[in-house]
Amino acid sequence: MKTRQIARRTFLRGVVPLPLILTAAARPSVPRRVKFGLVSDVHQDVMPDGVDRIRRFVTAMQEAGADFILQLGDFCWPHPRNEGFLAAWNVFAGARYHVLGNHDMDGGYQREQTVAYYGAPARYYTFDAGPLRGIVLDSNDPGGKARGYRKFIAADQQAWLEDALKRSDRPVCVFIHHPLDEGGGIENGRAIRTILEGVEAANPGTVLAVFSGHFHQDYVLEINGVRYVQINSASYVWLPEAAARETYPPEVHRAHPHLRNVAAYQNPLWALVTVDLDRGELVVEGTRSKWLGPDPWERGAPETDYPRDKCRPVISDRRFTLRQSR
Repeated sequence: MKTRQIARRTFLRGVVPLPLILTAAARPSVPRRVKFGLVSDVHQDVMPDGVDRIRRFVTAMQEAGADFILQLGDFCWPHPRNEGFLAAWNVFAGARYHVLGNHDMDGGYQREQTVAYYGAPARYYTFDAGPLRGIVLDSNDPGGKARGYRKFIAADQQAWLEDALKRSDRPVCVFIHHPLDEGGGIENGRAIRTILEGVEAANPGTVLAVFSGHFHQDYVLEINGVRYVQINSASYVWLPEAAARETYPPEVHRAHPHLRNVAAYQNPLWALVTVDLDRGELVVEGTRSKWLGPDPWERGAPETDYPRDKCRPVISDRRFTLRQSR
């Protein structure tokens, strides 16, 4: 036995490890394209058909060959009654990621409970998908001056974000519930934008886009070289009490009392995003629906608060040219 071991070691000394003799043409190519599905503000605890909406999204993403799916918050409470809803989400065969929305802790739940219920790795975290790094933020930190729901990112998470951006070895998409632009989004949005835009200015092509939900609107802004893409709700626009109206059968409203304030979309909305670094583009393929019942303005919603070009049952198709990537 000892002689055989010596002979084998002698033989191995003369073997060049295979990876060292591969030619450049023979090395496996690294994929430079990734496709993912985004859905936001499903509000399972408001809508009577949340399970059907998420099931249709998952089916569409499976058929489209998405590499991963991600929801941008206001998904569901961590309540046992929502296990069927979460199970419909988990049918997707690929990776699944979660962003915490402000309503995901309604009913007295803590953020950590919701994270555990979803099976997410943490409140904020990174993940890799081929040539892309995803950075998920939690905009529900204590701090700021807002009463009621928090919309803030604390100093420790800001430091973590800046470090994650600077250390990334590939381009980044950022995912957050509250928008970072002015006017009702995250309170210290300017501070977060300064971090993102500073890193992008120093190394163009690092921050490909920032995706957010919360507003239930459809628009995109570009500020100092960074794109901020608002992903519309999968389900509805929330209306003030003056525009409240029953548009579902009475028994449905009895079971779902918040529906009076909902201008629902007939069909769910979602987006399929493709990042192609070889082509130098980021493409958003959106979806379109119609209002279920009277539209917000027929119901008395003011256009000053509900602009028609943003408040609509649509996620628009968009195509962005990427800067020289890292």
